[in-house]
Amino acid sequence: MNRADRINAALEQFDRHMVEATGYTHDEYAYIRAAGPTSLEHVKLYGTLVDESGAVEFLERCQQEDRKSSAGRKPQLSFRAVLILLMMHVDGGDARYGTIARTLFAKTTPATREYLGLSPYLSSERQWYMRFHRSLNRILDLLEPWDVSKKHIITAEEFVQAKASYSQEKRDRAEDVVNMLLRTSIKRLPADIRARYKGNVAIDATPIFLVGEPNYRWGAEDSDRLNLNAMSTRYTRAGNHEGKGHEDDEPAWEMETVVTVANKPDDNLSFPVLMTGASFQHPGRNKYGPLRAMKQHCKLFDRDERHRLMADQEYNGFQPHRFQNEIRKLGFRGVFNHSGKRKPGKDATIGDAVLVDGYLFVKWMPRHLMTSTGDYAAGRIGKALHIAHIESRKQYALTPHGRPDEDGFQRFTYPKLTGLMLFDPATGARLKRTPKLTSQSLTVGPDSPEAMRVIKNLSAVQYYTEEWHAWFGLRNRAEENNLWFKSDAATDIGNPEKRRARGYAYNFLTAGMAAAVSNMRRIVSHLEAEASLVVDRPTLRARRRVDIDGKPLERLDAVAA
Repeated sequence: MNRADRINAALEQFDRHMVEATGYTHDEYAYIRAAGPTSLEHVKLYGTLVDESGAVEFLERCQQEDRKSSAGRKPQLSFRAVLILLMMHVDGGDARYGTIARTLFAKTTPATREYLGLSPYLSSERQWYMRFHRSLNRILDLLEPWDVSKKHIITAEEFVQAKASYSQEKRDRAEDVVNMLLRTSIKRLPADIRARYKGNVAIDATPIFLVGEPNYRWGAEDSDRLNLNAMSTRYTRAGNHEGKGHEDDEPAWEMETVVTVANKPDDNLSFPVLMTGASFQHPGRNKYGPLRAMKQHCKLFDRDERHRLMADQEYNGFQPHRFQNEIRKLGFRGVFNHSGKRKPGKDATIGDAVLVDGYLFVKWMPRHLMTSTGDYAAGRIGKALHIAHIESRKQYALTPHGRPDEDGFQRFTYPKLTGLMLFDPATGARLKRTPKLTSQSLTVGPDSPEAMRVIKNLSAVQYYTEEWHAWFGLRNRAEENNLWFKSDAATDIGNPEKRRARGYAYNFLTAGMAAAVSNMRRIVSHLEAEASLVVDRPTLRARRRVDIDGKPLERLDAVAA
């Protein structure tokens, strides 16, 4: 195939992928996104995502469950219209009620009003403001975990009462609605790209900041709250991010995010970075959020599409029954960080093996190899010697077989001991005779406290090897995702001034919508990047031109030019 044919084939695939993902060619999609709310096609971009998610039907079922009678003011905007309008304005970078009211007042057309089911009669901007406010609150009332006033700063007594009103059911609903929208954006991936996915994910948490002064800590029930977002707490950039009263603390919620990453290191185009699971929590109070976000991810990806999970040190510090063991039961194997000056050497002992820096080795491995990470962190040895120790460990390593089963059990086999320098674990003296293994294999599962200590830190790859650096580096994709979906250049959801409404449900919903539309932008960027492997960007952009009637220009002319 000559160059012109390769270019044409790449462009044809690009167009096909764009239509599959967005319903439009690249030129059409770019034009419609830029057109604004006066364009019916622009409104439909968000309408189709909302319709495909099933969120409207879910909210209607929730309303039926909560409804005590049919009395009360009839809604003037449907759940569907509210979600479409909110997502459209989140994507536009300004989801304030006033901005949405101006759109309803002056930037709709007969076609867009009909599509949204709006009244054909003219209304003032103030009337639209109140209608949207009331209609969105109908949704938020179904999703808000605490019954608390958002109109004034509450007292300590009111705070205690609000905490007592907590509804796990409503919190579950909020999480489900957000993840429905995320999953719908993921389903827009072209089928052949979706089929490539090998199951790697990264997880991280990111703050969703609020306006105003930060509240006291969650347990401070004898103090009045300081923020109109009464149930929020304080965020600090240090430690586990739970603010304890420092002057630099900021008011925030924290969003737990799971993202897809490349199928292997150094191959970014093998699969795009997309947010596939989310939960919402108080900063630093994440006992359950990470696992909930992972389970949301698993609603879209089958067990054979679950492979490695990259996470920072906070995650292998959890209680294993809350996270590490549960993700293994889901089919994932963690790639964790095990650095630290206080590293004692072995983390746990099981059978004839010891766990050192998250990996299983025979228990007769030399002691200086076990303590190398802590020695290096404390400055007792240099980097070159530490790396040499890491390489020397490999001959003592057990070999994992397959992935953990649905009960969390996984088999390992011991290395051959013949020819290895082996040492007594108690005295450190070199053994004159090769010891006998209790068994040729070891099965690790959640069947004893000893095994759970192993599972707490058990990693898929040996720490600090080249392989570990390559895989653990993919964890940065989660941090990048959090920057992308909150960035000023896109939704600006990171700017709390653009989210003036209050409450857990509102902030989670708008952050989730920002992630969903960010997923769509990244899918399009990924398609463009794939095409650019064959077609240089100037040619790609030239080839996407259309004539005055909106018809694509002949590609051969562009190639010749």
